[in-house]
Amino acid sequence: MKINSMNQQYYLLLAVFICGLIYTSYLWLRPVEIIDIHQDENWSDVIVNNFPVTKSEKISWWNKNKTFLHSKYSVPAPDKNGYFHVTFWDIGSGYKADTGTDQDSDLLCFDDMKTNANCIEKNKVFEVLRGRNGGLQYR
Repeated sequence: MKINSMNQQYYLLLAVFICGLIYTSYLWLRPVEIIDIHQDENWSDVIVNNFPVTKSEKISWWNKNKTFLHSKYSVPAPDKNGYFHVTFWDIGSGYKADTGTDQDSDLLCFDDMKTNANCIEKNKVFEVLRGRNGGLQYR
């Protein structure tokens, strides 16, 4: 049976579309992995992998997991006025050592880690805070 050029293009396009759909589904359905937590008073830095992509998915994830985060990690840690700031950072390629060069200027380092590799690249994926206005803010 001979398949003409038009049918070949159709099947190729269909195969590419299906592969793209599978890959996109994989990216969106991966569970969020909490790698580490760093806290300084009412400021919490949560190091994550596979965080949701869209703002609505991030807010939904927060609403579904805020009780778990609080019970397991004490996040958020509000001050006496109820203010808190939680920042979610993507782990990227992992923790790195700050070598003091210009290339390391975009690293966020955590003094609570007693190791040279205590920095990550600044790749903020989400913030949740409650400030003076009393309402939650999502950034």
